[in-house]
Amino acid sequence: MANVQEVWNKLNPRERLTAIGALVVVVAWLVGAAARGFGVGSLGLIGAIAVLVVLYLKYAPNTNISWPIAVPLITLGISAIIALFAVLTLIDYLGFLSVLSPVAVIGLALYVIGALVMAWGSWQEYQIEKPALPNLNVASTGTTPADSATPGAAPAASAPVEPAPPAQPAAPAAPPPAAEPIEPAPGEGEQRPPA
Repeated sequence: MANVQEVWNKLNPRERLTAIGALVVVVAWLVGAAARGFGVGSLGLIGAIAVLVVLYLKYAPNTNISWPIAVPLITLGISAIIALFAVLTLIDYLGFLSVLSPVAVIGLALYVIGALVMAWGSWQEYQIEKPALPNLNVASTGTTPADSATPGAAPAASAPVEPAPPAQPAAPAAPPPAAEPIEPAPGEGEQRPPA
């Protein structure tokens, strides 16, 4: 439990907002489960847990993870997907809110609010950090991620390149040869009289 408290103290305010939104989504899933499954889908629960795990692993002691992309991009991507599905779920349930139990309506409201808070916190963190987007054009350029230079990295050492010899001045262009007249073959130039 002390580990969780240490990690919570290391989170900046935007990451705390993201974590609070994720915790609200988890609570909304529990409330929705108590209301016979209305309100929150399992995707919302999985996404919220994934965001919490990513934030925990970012600051956990004795953890050194080389992330494939920046953590704000990971949390923003997951949060945006969860917020999209939360809004779509709300739109889907708007038609029959009157038939849902009050517990299911509370679970649905918590799900939408938690997902939007999680996405807002992730968006603010992304705006502050402004991490570089991953290079997704590896196949088209023919380079591998190891070949591409990272910002701030020293350029890769290469073999010395010998300078090219100085270019020779181009010779003046010669005029094109004159066209030779074509002589007709014997007998072709003569016309026969009409019969």
